[in-house]
Amino acid sequence: MDYTKGIDGKSSSIGRILEPDLHINSVSRNAFRIMKQSSAMNKLATMKTTESLVSENSTDTVCIEKENLKIYFENFSALGKGLKTTTHRLADALMVKFTEMGAVERMVRLPLSEYMELCELKNTGEVRKQVRADLNTLLNMRVSFQKSSNRERSLEDIRICTDVNIKNNIIFFTFSDEFFYVMKTMPVMPYPEKLFRINLKKNPNSYYFLKKISEHKKMNYFKKNADTLSVRRLLECTPELPAYEDVVSTDRAVSRRIIEPFERDMNELSDVLIWEYCHSNGSPLTESELVDFNYHIFYNLLIRIKWRSYPELQKKKKKRNIAGKEKIT
Repeated sequence: MDYTKGIDGKSSSIGRILEPDLHINSVSRNAFRIMKQSSAMNKLATMKTTESLVSENSTDTVCIEKENLKIYFENFSALGKGLKTTTHRLADALMVKFTEMGAVERMVRLPLSEYMELCELKNTGEVRKQVRADLNTLLNMRVSFQKSSNRERSLEDIRICTDVNIKNNIIFFTFSDEFFYVMKTMPVMPYPEKLFRINLKKNPNSYYFLKKISEHKKMNYFKKNADTLSVRRLLECTPELPAYEDVVSTDRAVSRRIIEPFERDMNELSDVLIWEYCHSNGSPLTESELVDFNYHIFYNLLIRIKWRSYPELQKKKKKRNIAGKEKIT
């Protein structure tokens, strides 16, 4: 078996570790923006709709649910494929614009040309068509979220937006009053521009992986586990990989359908981070584990991350017993 060096200089199997690329321009390719985040929106970003969804009570409304989050879609039959990765990407671009403009206005204006440049897209007609479909999906969504801590806010059947449009090649997006009130008070996270540049057809899981890794890094920045998270959590964050149970009940091609796409789409992030498997105590895989690598070993591993660059965060001083918040410098 071939081997290459990992983050700590120890050997690991090729396809599981990436060598640093010294030719990458760290300024232009590793750029970060800022974006408001919340637990509800973080979880929403791991969900998608399927054509098999069934309308409720003979209406044209469907619901998808994940733990403490429910998303309702009105007029579902007119939404095409509904909520998908392009919808999340557009919502991110709008939230980045909202955040960087000071989060003070409900209406966000995003030039179509700016969005296309961010995503490195060329076909204006196709992009406009896709954006219209994604805007229509966002317009017909309602969100219910039950908070699990005092740092969060519950949402009870609220719309994300009340008006959307593309006019004079500008995307117009107006947050609902309720959603605007929640999001304007939320903290910000560093948002890698790489998330906009991922080829969603070639690497369908990469967006979800990098989004989860970025959220984890921000939330745990001052903790020891900021750069490690479990394979299980990454599997849970992407709707693009089949469940293990579904694979073993059909063709049993676990490596081809789960492990190989996982590693391929983690490797796609090589211009922003280096990754490797490790155990919970930080130790690397043994020689026997590398030789006999299988799903059960894979599922119980951690992923250790080394960012090529990451914004420095600083804690604000505590005031009157109110927990301090971080700021990006």
